[in-house]
Amino acid sequence: MRAYEEAARLDALRQLRLLDTSASESFDRITRMAGQIFGLPIAAISLTDTDRQWFKSRVGITHDHIARAKAPCAEVAETTQGLVIPDLAADGFYANSPLAQSGIRFYAGAPLITREGHGLGSLCVLGAEPRTASPEELAALTDLAAMVMAQIDLQHAVGRVDPVSALPNRFRFLEDLDDLARDTPGEQRFVVLLDLARADQLNALIRVMGAGYIETLVKESARTLREQLGSARTLYHVAATQFAFLSLPGATMPGYLDVVSAGLAVSTAGSIARFVTTMAAGIVPVTLGAIRSQEI
Repeated sequence: MRAYEEAARLDALRQLRLLDTSASESFDRITRMAGQIFGLPIAAISLTDTDRQWFKSRVGITHDHIARAKAPCAEVAETTQGLVIPDLAADGFYANSPLAQSGIRFYAGAPLITREGHGLGSLCVLGAEPRTASPEELAALTDLAAMVMAQIDLQHAVGRVDPVSALPNRFRFLEDLDDLARDTPGEQRFVVLLDLARADQLNALIRVMGAGYIETLVKESARTLREQLGSARTLYHVAATQFAFLSLPGATMPGYLDVVSAGLAVSTAGSIARFVTTMAAGIVPVTLGAIRSQEI
C-alpha cells in the first residue's frame, strides 16, 4: 500500500472515532454470530491502526489488541479483499506470525470497507485446528462484515452526531457512559462540562451578529477543544453551546482542575468571541454504574 493511501485509510479510521472505545452489544452480537456460523471459538471485529490490530468486539480472547506486523487482518485492511488461511503453520508468510505462535491455525476474514473504499480492518474468525471454509460460510461472513459497516455508519450519522460541530452528541454521550458502566462498573471518572457563554451573552450575540455567528463560534470551539483533548478522549456536543468529555481513568481532582483550567485558558484565548463571552467549566466526579447516565 502506498504511503498516501495508508495515510488516507488511517484518517478515515480516525474520523470514525472507534479506536479505544467501549465494547458495544450492537457489535458484539454480530461477532458472536460469525463465530457460531463457523463453529469456532474465536471471532473479532479488528481495526487496523498504525501499529496494532485493535478489537472493537471480540469473542474467545481477553486482550484488546495485537501487533499489526504479520497480522492477517492487516492484509485484509490493506487489500480490502477477503482472506482465508486454512493452516497458518503451513503458510509461507504467516507461519512465524504471533497468531501462529500462539496456537491459532485457521483464519478467515472479511473486509470492513467504507463507502469511499478505505479498508478499516476485518471481521474475522479463528480456530486452533486447520480447516477450510465453504462458499456459504464466506458469503455469510461477508454479509456480517457489511452489517458491521452499516452499524458503524449508523452510529456516525443520524441521531448520534451533531450536524453543526460534527461531534458525537448527547445521545452518544449517554450511550457511551452506559457502555463504560457495563464494562468497568465502579470505576471513578470525572465528567467535564464546558459552556461557551452565558445565556444573556448568547442572546446579545444573536441580536447583533445573527444565528450564523453562533454556529461559527461552535465550530471553532469544537476544533480548538478537540486539539486540546487529543485522540485519547472523546469530545461530545451535548447542547447548543455546551461540550462535555470524560477524564481518563486514574485522574485526581486537584490535578484535573489544573488540566481543565489550562485547556480553558487556551480555548478562550483563541476564541473569536473572547471579548464578549465568558466560557465556564464544571467538573463532576462519577462512579460508573452508580447512577443512571441520564442523571449526570
